[in-house]
This record gives sequence, structure tokens and C-alpha cells, in this order.
Amino acid sequence: MTTVSVRDVNTDLSELVDEVIKGGSVTITRDGKPVATLVAVEDEPQADAAQKVNLVDYLKSFPEPGLVLERNPSPSRDVDL
Repeated sequence: MTTVSVRDVNTDLSELVDEVIKGGSVTITRDGKPVATLVAVEDEPQADAAQKVNLVDYLKSFPEPGLVLERNPSPSRDVDL
């Protein structure tokens, strides 16, 4: 794994991309602190797939069991149709 500063990324991007394509990864730092990682698309974690929820399952989760909802007692506004 290579570590470079943001300034170096601006000047050496093509070389860093070549390194990533060959199977490496690049950590980008700002002020000495890691802020991003450059990885190949194939190596990217598939976090989105784990977070997607079926719409039906999502709707079934509401309201939570035991949740009591109170209705607003104020009258609704008049609307001319």
C-alpha cells in the first residue's frame, strides 16, 4: 500500500492509477492524516448491496411494535376544491 499526500496525487495521478490497476492501493493523506483510499473498481467493497432493503420489508417495519401515535387534535384547514 502506498501513501501519498493530496499534493502528490495532483502531480502523479497516472502513476498511482497504474499501481492500483496492478493490484495495489493508495492511501491519500492531508496534513498527514488519511482522508481517502484509491482502489480498483473490482476491489471496491460491495457495501451498497448489503444496505439495500426490500421496500415491502421496509414498510412492514413501521410502525414499530408497541409504538403509539397520537393524532393532532387541531382541526384541518379548509381547502377549496
